[in-house]
Amino acid sequence: MLHDSEYLNRIIPVIDIRGGIAVGAKGGNREEYMPLESVISKSPDPVGIAKSYEQNGFQEIYIADLDGILEDNPNTDVLKRIAYTTTIKVMADIGVWDDERLKNLSRIKPVIATETLSSLNLINIPREFVLSLDTKGGRLVCEMNMGLDRFIDIVIRNSKRINEIILLDLSRVGMSRGPNIGLCRHVIGRIPDREIIYGGGIRNLSDIDSLLQLGISKVLVGRLIHEGGIFKPPG
Repeated sequence: MLHDSEYLNRIIPVIDIRGGIAVGAKGGNREEYMPLESVISKSPDPVGIAKSYEQNGFQEIYIADLDGILEDNPNTDVLKRIAYTTTIKVMADIGVWDDERLKNLSRIKPVIATETLSSLNLINIPREFVLSLDTKGGRLVCEMNMGLDRFIDIVIRNSKRINEIILLDLSRVGMSRGPNIGLCRHVIGRIPDREIIYGGGIRNLSDIDSLLQLGISKVLVGRLIHEGGIFKPPG
């Protein structure tokens, strides 16, 4: 069980998928991602991991489909199995969302990430979506070659459709370096009226508590869960 149940609804567990299986993220160096080893699952099967999250009381999960992001070949069948065999809410970054994918994955909330954002037209999809601000070293990772502050001013502040924003520090993902507090303060200060979901570097529940006190709405968590920092191993 969760050590501090008050945090349960503020934590969004993560599944990174590569080659159809769940992998352990490490600092954004995706060539180094290995099959996931976790205290909550005997195998790196994404569906099984999603069901384990559900059984432990989580309400929502975030999926980064690296096959879609890197090779434009998302694991549609796996995503549909998770969406149809669990009651958990799913948000997913699969790279580029198009009409066919929106239709086939109708139960999944799209994540549109700046990493693969080549045109602002993509944020006009006819569905509720989450915008992901992907950063490294405090700089926005974006195909449009736009800086973080400029992107916030031009895109987010002028859009009434962008309400949920993931703030992702890719260089800290899976690294247990601690969250990027400075980056969080900066973004919250510029867009205090939006719901910010932070991901990257979470080491313990104290990190989560610090982020929530800062004004972060929810926190993406992966490694901390799988290494037993939240759940105790069964048995």
